[in-house]
Amino acid sequence: MTDTFRIPKLAETADGNVVVTHWGQASSLLLRVGDHLVINEHHTDGLLVLCPTGWGNPMLGRRSSGQLLAEPSGAPASPLRWAVAGSVEAIERDLERGGIGPGRWYVAVRIESSDIAALTKARSLFAPGWMDAAQVDELCRKAAVAPELARVQVAVAAAHSKDEAESLLTQTKSSRLRFAVRPTLEPRSGFGVILEGPWERVRHAHRQREFSGPAGRRVVGHRTRMAANGSMVQLSLFKDSATTDG
Repeated sequence: MTDTFRIPKLAETADGNVVVTHWGQASSLLLRVGDHLVINEHHTDGLLVLCPTGWGNPMLGRRSSGQLLAEPSGAPASPLRWAVAGSVEAIERDLERGGIGPGRWYVAVRIESSDIAALTKARSLFAPGWMDAAQVDELCRKAAVAPELARVQVAVAAAHSKDEAESLLTQTKSSRLRFAVRPTLEPRSGFGVILEGPWERVRHAHRQREFSGPAGRRVVGHRTRMAANGSMVQLSLFKDSATTDG
């Protein structure tokens, strides 16, 4: 059984920010279109953003035994091609998207309004504190419609502690959610995921390859499929062969 995963696509904006342009999952983190990655340039461990030298888009990665690997595929990333921009410290997204993941979170809230009466009433609706993921989602849904229903704008930040959440909140824009990432960096197998190509398939029950033997007899030998150098690399779809004549 092989792992399947949706690789998130990233892009660098004109002002130097990195955003998600195609949804995907990396290190147990579900990224959605429009997510803004908050990068700590001083940290080079955990979930990393790798920027290409020359043309190309950034991608997510990690370190394993000193080697840079792409996330979530686990394919090696050459330091000649990829440079570490920093680690992903938090994600910022629109409030209505919510979905920050399981666990307990401390949620900090900032309420903005020029209407003193509306501001006072909203403080009882958007109280900070410890919440589970479902409660955070509910708070975010209410905050998303707060300008229409309560005449206030709300910013929400969630993290592992009160101090961390309040620190994130200072940089969070109104009508946005910012939350600390909780990556799960799991080691992967050294075997690649191989897609079947247009070559002849071997129909032997043990997926063996055949080659010519003595007296024209067809001798069956084992066929091993493994990525080059033990890495998660896609083998060629058109130059690989399932049979070899000796």
